[in-house]
Amino acid sequence: MVINVPPQRPVHWSLLLGTALVVPLFFYFIDEGRYSLYGLFIADNMIAMGVYLIGMMLGLMLMSRVFAKRHPSPVRTASVLLLGTVVGAMFGLVLILGIGLLQTLG
Repeated sequence: MVINVPPQRPVHWSLLLGTALVVPLFFYFIDEGRYSLYGLFIADNMIAMGVYLIGMMLGLMLMSRVFAKRHPSPVRTASVLLLGTVVGAMFGLVLILGIGLLQTLG
């Protein structure tokens, strides 16, 4: 008897990276009711968006690995992007709060 195990096929990295770039930019766009990207290239804002980008990538890659064994389909891709965005936003917030805690302790 031969057991045929399908290989893992995670969601393509370019889709994960594109989502990880667009979501923090959307957060910045709607932040504080400005509805513009004015001031994005100020150092403080770039650092905050970089931390959110790292958190978003971690969440998306984690969900991509969790759903990698499932059959590739649009539902799986949507699940990875939706759950990865939520988990990534939480990772980003935890990273921001952790950096703030380190600044107050140090």
